[in-house]
Amino acid sequence: MGLAPITSSSASTDTSTNSLSQLGEDYTRFLTLLTAQVQYQDPLQPMDATQFVSQLAQLSQVEQSVKTNTNLEDIGSQISSLLAASGSELLGREVTVYSDQVTLDDGNVDGYYQVPEGTASVTAEIRDALTDTVVRTVTDLPTDHTELQKLEWDGLDDQGNPVLDGNYTVTYSAVDGEGAAAQTYAYRKALVEEVLYTEGQNYFNLFGGETVPAEAILAASS
Repeated sequence: MGLAPITSSSASTDTSTNSLSQLGEDYTRFLTLLTAQVQYQDPLQPMDATQFVSQLAQLSQVEQSVKTNTNLEDIGSQISSLLAASGSELLGREVTVYSDQVTLDDGNVDGYYQVPEGTASVTAEIRDALTDTVVRTVTDLPTDHTELQKLEWDGLDDQGNPVLDGNYTVTYSAVDGEGAAAQTYAYRKALVEEVLYTEGQNYFNLFGGETVPAEAILAASS
């Protein structure tokens, strides 16, 4: 799905304008034909004016409908612009989103997770986003269920070598005190670098290149 920066799209308006223009041409053509028929009608067999008046009334109704649709689309475009503008308020702010992507930047990682009450252990498997190879498995992560927990990763691989800054994916696994699997949720906190608007919805480009829809955002910094 292609995304477009916040702009007021004129595609629908252009379509309505073209429709109205075409209708205007048809309307003019009809009047010209009606005038010619009246001018050259057979005096002994006069034409039925009632039919032409009826057709003229129908054309007038259609013309009014197109104008109404154009007005409604203009209003819709204005509403869309307002929605896009409201999304722009998040530009430059840190947001918390559902995401299994993390970005390593100068030794800092922006990944977070949440576990349910009763969780006994948490493990994170970190993979290179490009090659999908495991670079690090982090064990014995905090199990506090009362708030989001930050992914504790020092930016080293399993051999103790520093990895390159960039994007990685993380999979969390957790077990409870009885060894049963516990549900985990992955998040990240990242800056909004660009607001996108398409198909009636806001999308946000985050630091690290990830694009998320508005419903993925859980919170934003003040």
